[in-house]
Amino acid sequence: MLANLKNSPLEFIKFCTVGAVNTGIDLAVFAVLSSGGFSLLVAHTLSYTCGGLNSFLLNRTWTFKQNGQTSGQLIKFLLLNLLTLVITYCLMVGVYHYLAWPMFICKLLAVGAGLGLNFVGSRLWVFTFANLLEVE
Repeated sequence: MLANLKNSPLEFIKFCTVGAVNTGIDLAVFAVLSSGGFSLLVAHTLSYTCGGLNSFLLNRTWTFKQNGQTSGQLIKFLLLNLLTLVITYCLMVGVYHYLAWPMFICKLLAVGAGLGLNFVGSRLWVFTFANLLEVE
């Protein structure tokens, strides 16, 4: 399973690039919707969803070079992102509550942990099929 991480440095750079693009999409859609009179909850939900869909598509096709059926991967992607959300939220709140660090530092710590967890989960669980077939 760890042999699947052989291309990790380049994939990690691509993964981070996709993340930066997703953030831009999220912020742009949020700005348009919130300035257009949508509630913050609706604007945030829709903008986050747009960034997430972009993440799935770009990571699938560019970062991890996958093709074919997407349904199983999409379900795994959604589950991984839900797990990452729960873990990073608990980490952020836990560090804030128990160590009394500034919230901004807690958020940065959670983002870093989420990036690592999401990359490893994406590489080893969500987007594994084509990489298992690679010939050395």
